[in-house]
Amino acid sequence: MSRSEIFSRIESICQTIFGECTVITEKTAATDLEKWDSMTHVTLIASIEREFGVTFDIMEIIGISSIGDFVDCVQAKQA
Repeated sequence: MSRSEIFSRIESICQTIFGECTVITEKTAATDLEKWDSMTHVTLIASIEREFGVTFDIMEIIGISSIGDFVDCVQAKQA
């Protein structure tokens, strides 16, 4: 799966969680979205894991600070 396909699917998840009008880029981080708090972060992780059939380990989760980081993690797990 290409990076753009992964991003598109993650973007769709973000639209569901944060709202349809939310602009999401690979650089989008928790500090950019008022609705991105600790609970929505957990929801985002679980939703991405379910969507792609992957599981993030604790070190990956600690290293995730943007949507692009999620894309990187998913892409690495599909390699």
